[in-house]
Amino acid sequence: MRTYLILKEKVAHFNADQEIQALITEINGKKLELPGFDIKFSPESLKALKGYQVDRAGIGAEGLQYEKLDQLTCEILFGVR
Repeated sequence: MRTYLILKEKVAHFNADQEIQALITEINGKKLELPGFDIKFSPESLKALKGYQVDRAGIGAEGLQYEKLDQLTCEILFGVR
């Protein structure tokens, strides 16, 4: 129960942190477009996935929001934020 209460407090801190919530809003605002892909597995979607060309430069230009969110989350869990 003690661990649960500690984590419950960390979650409240996470949810109240304006910088973290702004990052989450920014991340969720991006639209992931993968034409030719279905949610369910099929031989056609497998073929499309194998042939998909990743735009590494484009992905890199979008920023490091997930890395920053990861860092801020760790800081809360470790008690330094």
